[in-house]
Amino acid sequence: MDIQVREKTIEEIEKKILEMGTSLNKIKYLESAIREVGFSYEIKRFLWKLLAKYYVESGMYEKAAKAMSQKASAEVSFKERIESYLEAGELYARIGKVSDADEMFVRAIRDAPEARKSAIKLARKNIYLVSAKTLEEKGKKASAVKFYEKLIKMNLEEVEKDEIKKKLLATYNALGLFREAKLLEGL
Repeated sequence: MDIQVREKTIEEIEKKILEMGTSLNKIKYLESAIREVGFSYEIKRFLWKLLAKYYVESGMYEKAAKAMSQKASAEVSFKERIESYLEAGELYARIGKVSDADEMFVRAIRDAPEARKSAIKLARKNIYLVSAKTLEEKGKKASAVKFYEKLIKMNLEEVEKDEIKKKLLATYNALGLFREAKLLEGL
């Protein structure tokens, strides 16, 4: 059941949201507002951003990532579009969706000016490292392997590549993936 949205400006929407109690009520309202026809792109971007914020508060990271991706596709400036893609990529990485995260980073790199591409690649590397480490600490080694495999394929310095290779070898052996470990040792 959709909530009827009568508000037509950002200020009216903000006021309505402040009147609501729970994050889930706010999410339901914002989801209904996004489906409304006739809102400008400015209002749509505002709605996607708020929706992502409340999804994160409620622990719905995948939905938050999708909302940020939608916001990015509606952005006018390249800078804001890149920031939205980076945030979406980080949210996808947080839940272990490596391919979706990688797609967001690729989109950010594609839209970025040449001077900014190396910073985005560095951000992707750092997010993947943190995600892999967090997953390993939680005992989710199989999920961490996906991030390490992405990292090993990246254009990194030899010291970093050796460190990631060691972690990947240890994780392969811990998971009983001896064939993959032997193949990796051959590299």
